[in-house]
Amino acid sequence: MNDMNMRADPAHGYPGRTYRFYEGNQVYGFGQGLSYTIFIDKFSSAPSKLSVAGSFAAAYSPNILRQNQERFGYLHIDGVKSCDSLRFYVHISMENVGDMDGSHVVMLFSSSPKLFKGIPRKQLIGFDRVHTISHQSTKTSILVNPCEHLSIADENGKRILPLGNHVLLLGEVKHSVSIVAY
Repeated sequence: MNDMNMRADPAHGYPGRTYRFYEGNQVYGFGQGLSYTIFIDKFSSAPSKLSVAGSFAAAYSPNILRQNQERFGYLHIDGVKSCDSLRFYVHISMENVGDMDGSHVVMLFSSSPKLFKGIPRKQLIGFDRVHTISHQSTKTSILVNPCEHLSIADENGKRILPLGNHVLLLGEVKHSVSIVAY
């Protein structure tokens, strides 16, 4: 009760706080609720690769987590040229497959490559409330700014954009976006 850290600490049995860091068993996930109908979310369109101009930095930190003995890289947000030109829309289709009309809150999350310990499990990019008639589909779009929504704070509190595969999440539906530097 006295531990106010956000990040999980398995060594002390502390599961973390908020949807971003909590690693324990969940009854309901963040933003999940009850409805009188059933919705199915799908990605209609989203890019699968982004090429970013900026000064590349290798991630050589003692706290780096390695996967397959590879080291990840990242770009400092301050060094990324034209963040505004990297923005893109994720187009989403929601189908109401239930027998009742209803409203649904579509939430788009991102998950970053694990460069170091303490990276959020996922973070909210944006959301939209959509009303859909029974057995009909509705579309919406959410603007993604990679310099803001796909970046994370490093161990020193500086914003960095990890290179590699980022995952966009709509509930259980996933879409991979690869970020490469040139």
